[in-house]
Amino acid sequence: MDENNAVQNNAPEKGKTIVGFVLLTDANLDWPRFRHYLKEDWGISFSDEIKDGAVVFSAEGRRCACSLLPNPVPNKEAETCARNNLLWKDAVEETAKHAAHVMVAVMDSPDPEERDELDASLLFCKIASSMLKLKNTIGIYKNPTVYEKQFYIDVAQNIKKTAIPIPIMVHIGIYMTAQRQLCGYTYGLRFFGREEVEVIDTRAQPQDLFNFLMAISDYVVTQEIDLKDGETIGFTEDEKLPIRISPAQYFPGNSIKIGFMTD
Repeated sequence: MDENNAVQNNAPEKGKTIVGFVLLTDANLDWPRFRHYLKEDWGISFSDEIKDGAVVFSAEGRRCACSLLPNPVPNKEAETCARNNLLWKDAVEETAKHAAHVMVAVMDSPDPEERDELDASLLFCKIASSMLKLKNTIGIYKNPTVYEKQFYIDVAQNIKKTAIPIPIMVHIGIYMTAQRQLCGYTYGLRFFGREEVEVIDTRAQPQDLFNFLMAISDYVVTQEIDLKDGETIGFTEDEKLPIRISPAQYFPGNSIKIGFMTD
């Protein structure tokens, strides 16, 4: 956990196209088997022609695209972001084995009145998880991290139970400052029209901080809650954690600071 690994780029904005990159051990994609898994897993089928290793199709009222690129992700970008995965011990080493990748994109409606970021995200998870079932996949690079294939597949299965798979929709980052203070942040809430959350200089253990930020993310997305400056939040009757909104510490714009085990 290093301060230098904190996210510096803009968090995703509300309503943007969702893009991720499925990492492959070789430059081959079993399109028929991918179609089979997509149909078997989620009842999604398409007959659009695959041309030059790419296809654009419609699913659940949205335009989707998959494009095979016969080379690694440039500039070791995937390997760099793999360091941010706190749950995958060998993330960097395994990610470095990829020799090709598939760009997967889901485009939400350009009309704000018809836009539904949650449904678009669920569709992306369905498509990506079915592609990850192919034998030559390693994981999926979705800024700012890389998810291990089986983890992503397993979490996506929660969609069938009408649960929202927050662990593959919102990234949780944890890092240590130069003063040896533990901090954490979310990355992905802005896509759903909410501010990102930060916990600064906490006394919590890393696992407790991770679980807290994941629980907050789940609450904000599933309940469509706006956390407001000056209010409090808690998961028990007695817990009253202060909320303040101020300039974010590690990405542009504001963030919601929650006093979780802070002095």
